[in-house]
Amino acid sequence: MNVQITLSNGEKSARLKIENFPIESFERLLNKTLDFLGLLDHRSEKKEVSIKPKINVKNFETVEIKMEDVLLLLPEPLRDWYREQEQKAMQEGKPTFHLTGIKIKDGVPHYKVFYECPNCGFKGVRYEKEGVKEVQCYQCAAPVDVFPTKGEFPKRDKFNNYFTSAREE
Repeated sequence: MNVQITLSNGEKSARLKIENFPIESFERLLNKTLDFLGLLDHRSEKKEVSIKPKINVKNFETVEIKMEDVLLLLPEPLRDWYREQEQKAMQEGKPTFHLTGIKIKDGVPHYKVFYECPNCGFKGVRYEKEGVKEVQCYQCAAPVDVFPTKGEFPKRDKFNNYFTSAREE
């Protein structure tokens, strides 16, 4: 069972996404989440929900994504170059993102981001959607501001980083 739960109560909110989740654990998880958000009535013997939450149960279908559809999501200047790199990666037996700095996650391009945390000094790489302004440090979870490489997206540096924590003009 795949489960995605998004709950909010005023300023508090929680979002959970779990794949291959055992059905018998679902009720316990839901109760703990509702309790965290303060939605359980502890005066009730049955620990009933104090408000009637809106619950949507959806069946998600697996969709086959064609590479041509993904290419259309890339900025125009990258499309031909990405096709060439994809062929080169296949010949070399490497993942395409090693040569492009672009990972396709759920049909959405994610671009390579290099950062150095100003809090702990950790240097890391993440793959984020276009337009990212901030990433979270893997080491200390501090927010790190990131900027388009060479001052403009979709330009990249020699390491195929599209965003970096060092502002370049």
